Amino acid sequence: MSDQATQLRRLVEAGRLADTRALAAVLPPSIPTGAVSYRPRPQRRRPAEAARPVALARAIAVTSGKGGVGKSNLAINLAVSLSQMGRKVCLLDADLGLANIDVLCNLTPRLTLQHVVAGRCRLTEVMLLGPGGFRLIPGASGVAGMADLNGRQRDLVLRQLALLERVVDVIIIDCAAGISANVLAFAAAAHTTLITTTPEPTAVTDAYGMVKSLLRRAPGARVQLVVNMTAGDEEAEGVYRRMNRVTESFLKRSIAYGGAIPLDPEVGMAVRYRLPFTLYAPEGAATRAVQRLARYLAGVEEGISERREGGGFFTRLAGWFGKSENHAQSGTFT
Repeated sequence: MSDQATQLRRLVEAGRLADTRALAAVLPPSIPTGAVSYRPRPQRRRPAEAARPVALARAIAVTSGKGGVGKSNLAINLAVSLSQMGRKVCLLDADLGLANIDVLCNLTPRLTLQHVVAGRCRLTEVMLLGPGGFRLIPGASGVAGMADLNGRQRDLVLRQLALLERVVDVIIIDCAAGISANVLAFAAAAHTTLITTTPEPTAVTDAYGMVKSLLRRAPGARVQLVVNMTAGDEEAEGVYRRMNRVTESFLKRSIAYGGAIPLDPEVGMAVRYRLPFTLYAPEGAATRAVQRLARYLAGVEEGISERREGGGFFTRLAGWFGKSENHAQSGTFT
């Protein structure tokens, strides 16, 4: 929930947020968390294994047409749920200019992607251990230049990120809201794209705009609609049916239904404590819904898992960035 995260950041700066002791009272000591750097262990393979293709991580992009629909909260709690299932998960905060995942996770990163872009550190020095066991790559907040990286800067980051998909199982990308070229590139390169909306008409309209923009650029994209803050399954399924009907009529494509996440008061309390709601309220309605989505995604990804070399998410992402720049220069980016 980007709006809540922005408010929380202001509270932190003003020193009015509950202190760390209040958080410790909520978070069980068994839950791993903290500002811990993550450096993948060097893996030595036997000569016979050297020629085998490397299993690359599956990438799940989480995006939305507009802000304030719970996109970042979904990404965080999906990362927690998949980690609890035994997956090695990395969450990339790809809202490059207005990152907020660290705020929602009660983390204070010393280094961010901004420092990687500036050449001051490597990606492994930026990674943090998030609550629940996933790894977090924090983005920069309030740094306008991060939202519009040049080709050299993007290549620098992508080369380091490409190493990551060889040591984790799942990469979750929390994209910015809207249909900027950066967002569409991340979504088009992902193996699965979750488009988040609420039942509000403005959110649904903007979500359809995201679907339309994405499918025009990547007709083969695997798109799933997740309806957040719903009054029940019937309302969420109605939103999905209406959007899918319009998508089939005008785009000649259908989209999948990712599921519904109910309006749950525990979510707001978890945000105030800067804690994933799957940890704050492990038996809550929203938690159960996200866990169902995680199990579904894990099953789908296992069913289509493949081993290949050079064809990972970040290789495709570099290609999409290149296409975006070529279209923009030729004036055909529509």
